[in-house]
Amino acid sequence: MATSLVKICGVKTVDQALSAARAGADLIGFVFVAKSPRSVAPDLVNDIVTEVKQLSYEEGFALPKFCGLFVDAGEKLLGEAAPFLSHFQFHGHEDAERINAIRDEFGVALIKAVGVAGPDDFDGVGALAEAADLLLFDARPPKGASLPGGNGEAFDWSLLKHYRGETPFLLAGGLTPQSVASAISAAKSHTAFGGVDVSSGVEVRPGDKDKALIEAFIKAARAAF
Repeated sequence: MATSLVKICGVKTVDQALSAARAGADLIGFVFVAKSPRSVAPDLVNDIVTEVKQLSYEEGFALPKFCGLFVDAGEKLLGEAAPFLSHFQFHGHEDAERINAIRDEFGVALIKAVGVAGPDDFDGVGALAEAADLLLFDARPPKGASLPGGNGEAFDWSLLKHYRGETPFLLAGGLTPQSVASAISAAKSHTAFGGVDVSSGVEVRPGDKDKALIEAFIKAARAAF
C-alpha cells in the first residue's frame, strides 16, 4: 500500500475544518464549484486555512494538507486559490497535457478524479496516471446528476483490479463510517491503494458536515488501515 490517507472533502466552515484536523484528517478538501451545495469562495477558504494553521500551532495537532476541488476551472480561479492549497483535485475534462501545464504554473500536487461504473472506465487512465500525483476513483455520477462527485453513490470495489498503474489512488464514492472498513479491506491488497475520501458520508444534509460522523469515519478508517 502506497500510503494511508484520509481526506475529508466539501468542508465549508472553520468548525468543520477543525473537526477534521483535530480528528487526524490528512487532507481537507474545499469545493470551488458554484453549483455545489459545498461551494466556497477562495477568500473564505483562506480564512479557514489560516485559522486551522494557527490552532494547529497552539494546540499541537498535526496540520493537514489542503485541497481544492475544481471542474474545468480557468487560471483566474486557480490562481486565487493556489496560495493556500497544497493540492488541486480535478473532476472535469482536464487531460494529461492540461494537468502538466497547471503543475508547471502553480507548483501544487495534482489529483485527477476518474468516474467508475465498469471495467472500461480504466481504459484511458494510463496517461492521466502518469500526469497526476494521485488518482481518485469515484462512482460515476448517476444519469442526470448535476455534480461530478459527492452524490453518495458507491461503485463495485472489485473493479479496482482493472487499474494496473502505479500512481497511488484514493477510493471515494458513497463511503460512510459504517462502510469505510469494508472499502479499505476490498482495496488495500492493491499495491497503489493510497487512502479514502469522503464527503456526503459525514454529513447530516448536503454541505453540513457533522463532527461526530467525521470523527467516526477517521477512527474506522485508521483501524481498517
